[in-house]
Amino acid sequence: MTRRSAKREGGFSAVAIIAAHNEADVIDRVIRALIDEGIDIHFLDDGSTDGTVEAVEPYLNRGVRCIERLSETFGDRESRGYEWERILVRKAQLAAELDADWFIHHDADEFRESLWPGLSLCDAIQRVDSLGFNAIDFELLNFWPVHDNFRAGGDVREAFTYYARGEPFDRLQVRCWKKTREPVDLASSGGHEARFPDRRVFPLRFILRHYPIRGQAHGEHKVRERRGRFLERERARGWHVQYDQMPADGSFIRDRSTLTLYDPDSIRQSLSLRDRNVDVLEEALRLARCEVERLGRELAARTADLSATHADAVRLSRDLDARNRELETRSRDLDARNRELDAARCEKETFSRDLDARNRELDAVRSEKESFSRDLDVRNRELDARRRELDARTHDLAGSREELRARTEEIANLRSRLDDLQRTLAARIAEVAALHESVADGQRRLDEFRQSLSWRWTAPARAAYGLVTGEGKKRP
Repeated sequence: MTRRSAKREGGFSAVAIIAAHNEADVIDRVIRALIDEGIDIHFLDDGSTDGTVEAVEPYLNRGVRCIERLSETFGDRESRGYEWERILVRKAQLAAELDADWFIHHDADEFRESLWPGLSLCDAIQRVDSLGFNAIDFELLNFWPVHDNFRAGGDVREAFTYYARGEPFDRLQVRCWKKTREPVDLASSGGHEARFPDRRVFPLRFILRHYPIRGQAHGEHKVRERRGRFLERERARGWHVQYDQMPADGSFIRDRSTLTLYDPDSIRQSLSLRDRNVDVLEEALRLARCEVERLGRELAARTADLSATHADAVRLSRDLDARNRELETRSRDLDARNRELDAARCEKETFSRDLDARNRELDAVRSEKESFSRDLDVRNRELDARRRELDARTHDLAGSREELRARTEEIANLRSRLDDLQRTLAARIAEVAALHESVADGQRRLDEFRQSLSWRWTAPARAAYGLVTGEGKKRP
């Protein structure tokens, strides 16, 4: 770090703290302009490789107080990336340490001028100080290239004379302040303003001429190089958004018809007649209107979503009522099937009694048993199977009744479980359908069994056969 002496004895002084990275094409003019305006410079080099430092060194002790290399302060730039927040914190530290009356948070591609013709920037700052204010805002004018003829070392102010006002996110430029006892905060605003207690901003803006792009090749290299070095945490805070509006590969040369020709007298007259607080209030009003519009759109969207949700809820409620009615119908059908099954049981019992009687008759007709014995065994085994199946169905139906009652109790809770309704209801309907099919199948089998009782008409012959063979008594 190379240093020089502090402020001139007994004089008012202002120091511009400049951080630069590869700005060799304009830095000489920027340094000379500040010196001509009576401003000292504390220069921070952020890893420049294009001769930026070499261009500043001739002014050391001739307006440049110090050349500080940030690689010595923070470490290698390649490994740490572009840490704008740390640079802003370092500038605030220097504002507390350096011997000066006022400070300017200055960029390497801009020129700052007094509001009053014929009065240097340093003298104008001293006048603001004498009026009781301790901070100055600047009117940002972005000068864009309308040709590609600028050459390094030339006066960019003469090369490009067409400008556009700063974007809304760049309008606030309170970057000049009086040395305070309290720490100055530059980082929380991303460098747009110096914040400190009891700040009193001069109501009129000074002039800030900014030259971010100086030609097609410069624009392509700068945008590509800067975008690749921004930290995600700083991007997440809304910083460096100015590069989002610049093309990566398109043309950086502007049409002058879209810009305004710079007229210093007209600019100064306009700024002298307009209190910055009016712009601040207008910007706050614009932001408030944008927020109201956004909230209105969001409210409309939420209202539409709510209406759709309500319509879905009504539709699902109707579907649930329909499903409930369908389930009640299925339940009534199941009760009817149960009654039919009870009737079938009664018929079975009657049939069992008839069978016992026929078995007793078989004891009397032993002579017919041999011819009909195999048939009777088959029928008996079939009857046993039917009994077991009927018992199993009876048990299943009893369980189904209990399950149906449990499901009926759960219906009251189904309205809060609309998402699960279709799967649960479909499963239950499938179970009921399967049960109905089983009952129908049992019924069909019982009908077939009843229809097979035609062998009763051969009872006399079977009874005689049983009496002859003596095997009829073995039948249960």
